[in-house]
Amino acid sequence: MRGIADLAAIPHKFQRKERFVAEVQISHGWMHAGYPIMAHKSSAAALLNVNTARTEGIWGAIHELGHNQQRGCWEFPSHTTECTCNLWSVYVHEEVLGIDRAKAHPAMCLEERHSRARQYVQGGRNLNGWDMWVALETYMQLQEKFGWDAFKKVFAAYHQMSNFPNNNHEKMNLYAETFSQTVGMNLAGFFRAWGWPIEMNTEQKLSSLPPWSDHPMVQYG
Repeated sequence: MRGIADLAAIPHKFQRKERFVAEVQISHGWMHAGYPIMAHKSSAAALLNVNTARTEGIWGAIHELGHNQQRGCWEFPSHTTECTCNLWSVYVHEEVLGIDRAKAHPAMCLEERHSRARQYVQGGRNLNGWDMWVALETYMQLQEKFGWDAFKKVFAAYHQMSNFPNNNHEKMNLYAETFSQTVGMNLAGFFRAWGWPIEMNTEQKLSSLPPWSDHPMVQYG
């Protein structure tokens, strides 16, 4: 839970308890987020087994805890609803449990990641297909270039903001601007390569920063 808090840039003492309730019947899916997080009874054993967590991981459980950390100001529903929660899954597995992202979930192996990015580009970089694992690749490319500290600083910056836009178009421009200013690099080209609707006004705000010209999406044409 300290790892969850660290990535979210919030105090270690949560405002309310994060509880798991394992039951014989729940209202939706295999697990679902909320207060409490619900899971099927058969999930309980893995939640309590430290050895299993450190060898095989507990992706689903951390995924749900990640859902509880999502914030509308930097979320782009429905694209990122099942995506950004996985930032916590990757972070906790690597930084707390010592499990590499490629081993933490089959979808995170390099071959799968490259394949998704390539297919997305070949499909015309259509935002209709930018969701879940495809969308997560955008964030993973940012993480591999700038590290987890950049995400912590971005989340911290959002804690200081108010009067957020209420549509994905404007929110995506705000995120591109915020991340760029945080890392001191113009990321407009990178986000545009992912099909984000980057506006000219955003470009102008970032024009004094050096561009990230060799970002990973360049390889896909």
